[in-house]
Amino acid sequence: MMTLRGRLLAGLLSVTLVGLAVLSVVSVLVLRSHMIDRTDAALAAAAQASAARLGKATGIALVNASPTYAIAMLNTSTNRGRLLSGDDAEAAGLPAVLEKLGAAKVTALADDGRPFALSERLRAAAAHMPSGERVIVFAVPLDEVADSIRQLVVTELVTGAVLMILLVLLGRSLIGKGLAPLSRMATTARLVAEGGDLSARMPEGRSEAGRLGSTINVMLTRIQDAFAARWASEERVRRFAADASHELRNPLTTISGYAELYRQGAIPDEEVPQVMRRIEDEAGRMTRLVSELLELARLDKGAPLSVAPVDLTAVATEVADDFSALNPEHPVRVAAPDKLVAVVDEVRIRQVLVNLLANVRAHTPPGTEATVRLEAPVVLEVSDDGPGMSPENAARAFDRFHHASPGDGDGSGLGLAIVQAIASAHGGQATLRSLPGQGTVVRVEVPDLAAR
Repeated sequence: MMTLRGRLLAGLLSVTLVGLAVLSVVSVLVLRSHMIDRTDAALAAAAQASAARLGKATGIALVNASPTYAIAMLNTSTNRGRLLSGDDAEAAGLPAVLEKLGAAKVTALADDGRPFALSERLRAAAAHMPSGERVIVFAVPLDEVADSIRQLVVTELVTGAVLMILLVLLGRSLIGKGLAPLSRMATTARLVAEGGDLSARMPEGRSEAGRLGSTINVMLTRIQDAFAARWASEERVRRFAADASHELRNPLTTISGYAELYRQGAIPDEEVPQVMRRIEDEAGRMTRLVSELLELARLDKGAPLSVAPVDLTAVATEVADDFSALNPEHPVRVAAPDKLVAVVDEVRIRQVLVNLLANVRAHTPPGTEATVRLEAPVVLEVSDDGPGMSPENAARAFDRFHHASPGDGDGSGLGLAIVQAIASAHGGQATLRSLPGQGTVVRVEVPDLAAR
């Protein structure tokens, strides 16, 4: 199958060839018509002038007759012709041609006065002589016309051939240059298709091919972003599964180990209650971990929120009171307006406060004070004056299963991740500021859903 370059070049050459052919035919016809008109004018003038000068008797001695003319005279009464001038074969046969036409026809042609064709190669003009019985005929061969046309045709053929050769060379170059972006696009597409290189980009420009390249580049960028997002999502799922397996393996190993020791009778009777408490603690730890995993899964899935007008001050006070009752070694202070109502999911917001205060309990020494601060429209901030966090741990604080230190106790490493997920579900975000020795501040900002 012919390539696009070949089809374009063939089309260009075909159009050019047709144009040259039409131009050649028109130029030949125009030149022939012009030369015949000029010949006819000369014939008519010569015939009329010579007829007027000739005497009645002989009509001989045409001193000024051109050697290219063949001159003959026809006696219309006898239909006999006589050659007056001309020495070639065609001139010698001119009287016979006139006799064959007949006196009536020749007389009519003389009356008409316009030149006429005696044959394919002869043009002639007839005029009456003063005697009235004779008609003089001037004839001239069309060799000059034929030679001129032949020269024109040869010139046009040579010029056309040279032009076609130049057009082939120039056309190949220009078409190749014009199609070069398509070739580069094909190479780029092959890299994407065969090598999976989504970073490859098409050449751009102001031409049609360039605009096509720009459009394809936008598409490739979106595909690359989609693949990157998918890869990142899959990587998060793999890491999440690995971390979850690790977190679950520890309590399962503990429970399995104690169960095996108990089955073998290796645990003294007086230690059985303590072992049972350990098993219960590990089972509770697994239960909390699974609950938190399910909570994160629901939030990631985009589970709908149960929103309603909520007095955030009342919620914060209740959570702080409950926390203080269970953890008297960590005093909590609430700094909030007397009443701050917003349309949010009360259960989720309550969980945010519970998780943040649980972090204070888990990561600060006894006696550390926590402050719950509320601001309009919906800003929840929990701060403490504890030991703070290193910049490395602060940067990863919202990562799932992240533990600030190996000795974090029973924490699952999901508390702040759930806080961030709840904030995102409300259309907001959670941020953390912490420095060693300067305490930690977690700020949660969500929009008031009543404004939507």
